[in-house]
Amino acid sequence: MTYRLPSLNTLRAFEAAARHLSFKTAASELGVTAGAVSQQIKKLEASLGVILFRRLPNGLLLTDAGETYLPAITRIFDDLTRATEQIAPDINSRKFVIGVSPSVRSLLPESWPHRGEALNNHVRECIETTDINLLLNNELDCLIRAESGPYRDLTLVVIANTQSGPDLHFVCKPGTAECAQSKAILKDLARHLTAPRDRAADA
Repeated sequence: MTYRLPSLNTLRAFEAAARHLSFKTAASELGVTAGAVSQQIKKLEASLGVILFRRLPNGLLLTDAGETYLPAITRIFDDLTRATEQIAPDINSRKFVIGVSPSVRSLLPESWPHRGEALNNHVRECIETTDINLLLNNELDCLIRAESGPYRDLTLVVIANTQSGPDLHFVCKPGTAECAQSKAILKDLARHLTAPRDRAADA
């Protein structure tokens, strides 16, 4: 059977942009430029003959077609992730070695990520560093820092900080931002950065 489908890159761009309602934030997640995301969306809309976004001065809105399309595309990517994990279980069987910059360390509980049980199955070791080369040389699985790039061909996920302080940059190799370890780390980081906490109690 021949499938007449849009390219995977255009669908990834759509899913990220629709989830964030921002080409810029989607670009950071995918490790490309906002212009590249915009071009992928235009290519997808042209191939479908359907407008998926309303471009507004202060952001994006999904059209009715975009609202209908997004849940189905999200399910497809979830299915692809599960299928990949089934045939390549090592992706999710090993624990991560993560790097954390000193400026990020000061925003987190003293014993993070080993405080509590949330990350025990996902993190083996945590190293204090800002060196992106450790990630490029496969000495780290991800690097968390408040400093900006450049990050070259790596994937960047921005974690919004609603407390006082900068947003965090979660940097990893392409293809690993959606694995179980990354998702668990991102979820735990977001929990610490969005919920008020007593640092003395966290220590």
